[in-house]
Amino acid sequence: MAKSTTIAALILGASIGAALLKFYSMPKEDQKEFIDHLKKTTHDLLDDAENTVEKVEHFIGEFKTKGEDEWVDKLYILKKMFSDFYGSKTRHLI
Repeated sequence: MAKSTTIAALILGASIGAALLKFYSMPKEDQKEFIDHLKKTTHDLLDDAENTVEKVEHFIGEFKTKGEDEWVDKLYILKKMFSDFYGSKTRHLI
């Protein structure tokens, strides 16, 4: 694995771990609300699959324009994509 890929994997892994810790420290009611939001949003994305595919293609196009050593920019593009899809409800996890 290239150095930049390793660093990106470590950052993603750490952020996933931090999000899980925060999620499990939330009250059960907030956890349920958060999961319900994720489910509803995912169903909305699937119901409008054509538009979702166009959005993903847009973000992947941006991602591909970055060089191999621009992993920070690639991570930022992924963050923008998930923020665009799942909105502000997921922000309180971070």
